[in-house]
Amino acid sequence: MRLALIAYGLGILGSSAHAFEVEHVESKYQDKEFHLSLTVVLDAPADRVASVVRDYRKYPRLDARILEAKVLSRDAPDQLLLYTKLRACFGVFCRNVKRVERVHEGEHELEATVLPEQSEIVKGETRTELTPLGQRTRVSYTTGIAPGFWVPAFGARSLMLHTLRDASVELFRNVERQAQEASK
Repeated sequence: MRLALIAYGLGILGSSAHAFEVEHVESKYQDKEFHLSLTVVLDAPADRVASVVRDYRKYPRLDARILEAKVLSRDAPDQLLLYTKLRACFGVFCRNVKRVERVHEGEHELEATVLPEQSEIVKGETRTELTPLGQRTRVSYTTGIAPGFWVPAFGARSLMLHTLRDASVELFRNVERQAQEASK
């Protein structure tokens, strides 16, 4: 209830029938991994949303934490290796983190698995599923990340969870905005 009131106060939960809506958001630290589960409804059709989330080189426009993104190779029409360099901050402490993921593109989903031998992440999996709702799209997004570097237990883990949650919500707000612009 507290999270819903805070989200409402920040304008995250929309009351309009045709506005960005957060249906569910939960972040937690468990088994040395940061987890996020997020469900949002975007005011844009699924094909436009899919186009935005598959335009990997433009990821820095969607999320300020992403400093660089590029496709390293495409092994098959629906599989690729994606490199990203992210800025991870825990309060005043920041560092750049390199990540390489194997991405599988399904018709209405993306599944990404971190390749730890090429990353500064020990383990990571992300799944994005798009459900068409006429001219709107429900996005179900889950991620689990185990950094390959130390994150202090006191304070920093909580900050990381808040950042993960808030940045992911903002990312999908930007996806919605880009998808709407593409349809004009």
